Amino acid sequence: MRTIGSVLLVPLGLAITVGCQKKTEAPPPVGWHAEELWLGQCYFPPDFDAIEAEGGEYARKSARATALQEIKGQWMGERETAVSFSTNHIDDLETTLLADMTRLESVAQENLSFCKQAMGHEDASMQGPSISKWEGWLRGLPEKLTAGECNTPLDYQLIQYLEVNTGWQQPVAMCQGDRARIEATEKDRYKITSDGEPMNAGGDVSAMAVSADLPCNFEGCYPGMLVGRFVTEAGVETIFPIGLETVFEAPEHGTLTYTINDTTYYDNTWNQTGRVIDKTAITISPE
Repeated sequence: MRTIGSVLLVPLGLAITVGCQKKTEAPPPVGWHAEELWLGQCYFPPDFDAIEAEGGEYARKSARATALQEIKGQWMGERETAVSFSTNHIDDLETTLLADMTRLESVAQENLSFCKQAMGHEDASMQGPSISKWEGWLRGLPEKLTAGECNTPLDYQLIQYLEVNTGWQQPVAMCQGDRARIEATEKDRYKITSDGEPMNAGGDVSAMAVSADLPCNFEGCYPGMLVGRFVTEAGVETIFPIGLETVFEAPEHGTLTYTINDTTYYDNTWNQTGRVIDKTAITISPE
């Protein structure tokens, strides 16, 4: 550097370097941390994406498990006596999270927000609204996280005997999109009136008209045939003909039942040949 008169000449490169210097920001905390004047610590979850990028999927799963155990300990009162939530609510949430641990990442971030509110609350006893909101959030999480899910898929085969003296029977839970093949044995017969002709699950196909009082009373339905009913979780009911065989696809989560297409069941009887009494077997299996 040199001067001309009283003016200090600074090399251009040095001037630019000095002018571009910035204060380095501290990285966000990870793990248990408390800000100044907080009443206690909160668990700051790690950057799960960064963990997987460095250590792979197993490292990310391990970090999730660690985060759950740390947060659960606080919920159970192991860090601050004022933060102690219902064991039943904690167990319900843990069960939900263990079913799909990817949910833990967003839950950990939301939990941090509620913890910050509680630890920074002016009420030193931490018994104010912040704690109540925190516990209320935890209590409602299982339902929120599993909203729209179905835990009862039709992934098994069910074989039952038809009852001709009762209405809708044998509830079968189905998830939206499940396809059920419903079959009835053809050889077994029954009567729907004391003086009527025996029929199988296909019903009385000779009937010219179907009474409007029957559960299934539109085209394709016959008196005495095997019919199905599906009721969604919202209560929407669908009646459909089954006969000897059909495939039904659940439009939403709900419950399937079946019966014979009749209005009075007290006078229905099974066909009998000698000592042999017919009995229709119903098979419901995933398609």
